Amino acid sequence: MADFPIGGDCMLRMTYTHTLRLLCQTRCLLCTLPLGGSGHGLRRPRSLCADCRTDWLGGHKAVRWRCQRCKVAVLGEGVPLQLDCTACRDRPLALTHLAVAFDYAAPVDSLVWRLKSLRQFRLAPFLAELMLEIVRAEAWALPADTWVAAIPSRRQALCKRGFNPAAELARYVALGLGLRWCPTVMALAQAEQVQAQKHRTQLQRWQYAQRAFQWCSTTTPKTLLVVDDVLTTGSTLHGAALCAQAQGVRQVYGLALARTPWLNN
Repeated sequence: MADFPIGGDCMLRMTYTHTLRLLCQTRCLLCTLPLGGSGHGLRRPRSLCADCRTDWLGGHKAVRWRCQRCKVAVLGEGVPLQLDCTACRDRPLALTHLAVAFDYAAPVDSLVWRLKSLRQFRLAPFLAELMLEIVRAEAWALPADTWVAAIPSRRQALCKRGFNPAAELARYVALGLGLRWCPTVMALAQAEQVQAQKHRTQLQRWQYAQRAFQWCSTTTPKTLLVVDDVLTTGSTLHGAALCAQAQGVRQVYGLALARTPWLNN
């Protein structure tokens, strides 16, 4: 996994490889049925068939209630009356805007598992395109000098998995938006390398967010787009935003592939 800003020959190689992947994809990533020949192209990758694409878009839009700040979907009978959830009213995210491609639920959650656990790297550009579609739908006005970064992985996770899933997505997001990909701009603080987020309580996650990251660049952009793979409470992106803002970044956008929903019974 390359660890440098994209430019020159590297950008050319990535564009060439990305184009080949789009052209060679012939079966739906979800149902594995052959993809039709219409309605697709290089700007809309042949990743999902028409039915699965309809289910993905329809499922994301058909959620009965979604927080307008952290994008959490509430599934079940009870639907809040407010525009934002109680967590955001108590502890709002330090993000200018946030977008998520889909809710972390079947069947699309299998795509995340295949990328992270089965190391199916060919999924990365297609999953990134799903994220880009949401960015376009949100009509974000990202300046041309925006930097793109990924939530860094813990050292133990990198040794076990061999790569950072968020970084694999972020490099294609940067390519799709024509922005600068800066994988080394942010790192985990040394003291936060031990325990994984999934082993922390919600309160511990927010306490961790205050000190989790350190800025590793001698320069600072005005706008930063931070990419993550799965958003659970939002504390990780919140911590990254706090770190960037402490260095003078004015706007921090958050983009996640999947968002864990809440279930009301």
